Amino acid sequence: MIMSVRTLALFLVSLLAATWALQIAGLKLVGDLESPAMIPFLIGAMFMPTIWSLAYLIFVDRKAWKFVRFWPGNPIYLVLGALIPAAIAFSALAISLSQGWGGSSFFAFTADGANVLRGPWVLGDGAQDWWRFAANVAVTALMFAGINSMVAVGEEFGWRGVLQHHLIERFGFLRGVAILGFVWAIWHAPMNLAGYNQPDAPLLGTFVLFPIQLIAVSFIMAWLTLRARSFWPAVLMHGSGNGIEEGVMSSLNLVGVPPIWADYANIAVTVALALVCIALTPRSQPAPALAPA
Repeated sequence: MIMSVRTLALFLVSLLAATWALQIAGLKLVGDLESPAMIPFLIGAMFMPTIWSLAYLIFVDRKAWKFVRFWPGNPIYLVLGALIPAAIAFSALAISLSQGWGGSSFFAFTADGANVLRGPWVLGDGAQDWWRFAANVAVTALMFAGINSMVAVGEEFGWRGVLQHHLIERFGFLRGVAILGFVWAIWHAPMNLAGYNQPDAPLLGTFVLFPIQLIAVSFIMAWLTLRARSFWPAVLMHGSGNGIEEGVMSSLNLVGVPPIWADYANIAVTVALALVCIALTPRSQPAPALAPA
């Protein structure tokens, strides 16, 4: 059974209220976003979508379990999910370099390859030709995807594993995924207003930039999950995004332009990729891709 509009509204409003309360409690009790004491609040918030989804599946509609695909699906989409955040981050870095805004404290590039200056790169640092550097980035992205997925699954089981199917069935592909992305963005509101993602412009980031970015990311994840018939590619993409993408973006040193221009470049690349994914997603039968085989 697909959730009614009323059930969806109750589900989302109660989830937002509970998660915001937890985030605000962490901000009030700890205060410092960088403090290790904030970690339990952040991880707890990340698992709220799963807790709400399990409560719905167990106590409200047990028949809806059939829409949840636990099998990981085609491994190609798992790998793509892990690599896409790295591709987005390095595209934003390429824009920064080409426009003369600055570069990354992680790398120095030459015509022959890259000199990896620092960072947790699996294949090490130092001078590397382009093939070794690409392999280094790919392996590191896969590592971050795997490690961070242990907490990213707390969000993605709820967002892509459960809610995406109901929203697409109820509102159609474009509106359903856009609603999910917007809810996902404002779900972060208390932390973002405190400066978690765009500290230089928290209001602009919370209510404009972050919603645009996460709506775009939601369309990319929708394409991956519908193609794979599994929510696990979204888990890996989320984990990789929280690792290698955030790391590379935080390493950008911009000169002569505001730091938020790096976010503009990142969002522009993400939106462009989302439009490609929208074009590649068939509209005639959007839901059965997540239905049981």
